[in-house]
Amino acid sequence: MREIHPSDRLPSRAAFDPMRVPHLLSHLVLVQVERPSAGAMRFLVRVAGESVLRAAPVPLMNRYIESSVNLIKDARDDSESRIVDVRRQVAETGCMQHWCGRVNIPFRLNFGDVEYAHCPLAEDGTTVDRILSALFYHGAPDT
Repeated sequence: MREIHPSDRLPSRAAFDPMRVPHLLSHLVLVQVERPSAGAMRFLVRVAGESVLRAAPVPLMNRYIESSVNLIKDARDDSESRIVDVRRQVAETGCMQHWCGRVNIPFRLNFGDVEYAHCPLAEDGTTVDRILSALFYHGAPDT
């Protein structure tokens, strides 16, 4: 991301060439940020790599993240923020988010440790319209 990030604006989706990182392709997710005039921001999955699709408990392609993952509503748990709110932060601030730890979400990998980086992309250089994520499931087979 540093390589494609201009000094005065955010990179666009066109600036990212996935073939430059073939070893990451199965770990990537590209979501489209939708900003309705009323209501909360939504995140539509446009592309998801095989490692992510194997880990997800439900189909993700062309679905909204917030309605695809069975988020556990518990005040002691931050699973929802790890899935939706963190992307909202990226979209609102234009800053990348990195995190590693255990999430309490029923992925097919038995609540394993997940590491991710969510990176903002903006066609106009300012307003985040895509978020490119790299997700790594520690201990998962074939990662």
